[in-house]
Amino acid sequence: MKEKRLKASSSSPKIMSFRCGSVISMLALGLLLEATVGIAAQRQPVYINKCCRKGEFYDETKSLCVVGGIEKWVPKVFLPAKGQIYADIGKAPGHMIFLESKRPEGCKITAYNSDQILLMGNGSLFLSQKHTLVSSPEYCVDEKVALVCARDNGMDSLQAPEKTSTVWRCCGPNFAYDKDNATCVKLDQTHSNYNSKIVQSAHVDLSFRFPDCKDHAIAGIFKPDNLQENTGSVTIDSGKVFASNEYCLEQALDGKTVYVFSCVEHLQPNSVPIKNQDVRFALYSAGLLISVIFLAATLATGYLVTSQHHVLHWRCQTHYVACLLIGDLFLAIVQLSGNSITGPACTMIGKLMQCNLNYPTAKNPCTGSYVDLPNLSIFSRKRLQHSSTKPAVPNAFVDYHH
Repeated sequence: MKEKRLKASSSSPKIMSFRCGSVISMLALGLLLEATVGIAAQRQPVYINKCCRKGEFYDETKSLCVVGGIEKWVPKVFLPAKGQIYADIGKAPGHMIFLESKRPEGCKITAYNSDQILLMGNGSLFLSQKHTLVSSPEYCVDEKVALVCARDNGMDSLQAPEKTSTVWRCCGPNFAYDKDNATCVKLDQTHSNYNSKIVQSAHVDLSFRFPDCKDHAIAGIFKPDNLQENTGSVTIDSGKVFASNEYCLEQALDGKTVYVFSCVEHLQPNSVPIKNQDVRFALYSAGLLISVIFLAATLATGYLVTSQHHVLHWRCQTHYVACLLIGDLFLAIVQLSGNSITGPACTMIGKLMQCNLNYPTAKNPCTGSYVDLPNLSIFSRKRLQHSSTKPAVPNAFVDYHH
C-alpha cells in the first residue's frame, strides 16, 4: 500500500503540469479569438450618406450642391468604445465609408448646422436640440450641415401635422428645474411629470436648448393661453412679449409650475399689464394731438407778429413751444404704436423726446450749451436760474404725461 501511494504521488506533478499547461493554452486561445473578433468588429464598415458628391458641398441658402468646400468637412465623430471624440477633427475613422450624393427620401427634410449634430461611431447621428439618435438611412451629412428626416413621435413626417413654430425647452427631456439649487435635475420614472409635455400643441416643434446669452433668469410663469402657435412667441403676466428665440420653458421640480427663462438683457422692470385696446391709450393720444395743433397755431401766430421777432422773450417762447410741439408729437406716436416700435427706432424716438422736453432748462442736455444769462434782464435771469433747479416741464405737464 505504501508503494502504491508513493507511485501515485510521484505521478501527480506530471498531471498537474499538464492541466496547467492546457488551461494556459486555452486562455491564450480565448484572448486571441476575442482580440480577433474585436479587430473584426472595429474594421466592420459603416456606411454614411453624403448629401453631395466629393468636391461639392451643400449650400443651405440655395438648397443645392455647389462646387468647392474644404478638405476636412466631416462633422465631429464620437467613438463610444473609447469614450472620446475622434482626434482628427474634420476627418472620419477608417471604418466609415461615405456614399456620395445620397439623401433621405420619402419625408420632410430639416436642416441642422454642424454645431447641432454629433456623428456616432456606429453610424447614427445625435441631434443635440432633439436629444435623439437618427439612423443612417434617415439623414445625410455634408460640410456645415446635416439633412434629417423630420419625425413626430414615430409618425412619418409626411403624415404628421405641419409645424408652424419652434419652442425651446431649457433642460432636456424628463428634466425639471430645481429653483432652490438653481440647476436642472433628472426626473425619476416614478415622478408624476415623467414623460410629460410642456406644450401640448401638435403644431409646435419642441427643441432643447437655452437662449444664446451669458446669463439667464426666470422671466415669469408660463400659461398655455399666452403662447402664439403661429410665431412661437409668448407673453408673461407683466405684458412683456418674448420672441421664439428669446426664451425657453422648463417645468418646476414640484410639477405644478412651468417657468419662462430668458436672457437678463431682455428683462425689464415689472410693470402693470395694460392691453393695447385700453381706452386710455386713445385718450392720451387724442389729447397730445390736440396740444400739437394748438402749439403749431401758437408758433404760426408768433411768426406773423414780425414786430416781436427781435425781443428775447419771444425767441425763448418760440423755442419752448417748438420743443413741446416735437415732444408731444413723438409721445403721441409712441402711445399709438404700442409695442410695435423696437430696437434703434425706439431708442432714437426716446432720445428726441428727452432732448425736446428738457430743452427749456438753462443747460441743453443734448448740446451741453448754456443760455446766455448776462443778456437777460435781472428778473428773467432769476426766473431761469430758479427754473434750472426744478423740472423744465411744469408739474401739470408731468402729471398729465405720467
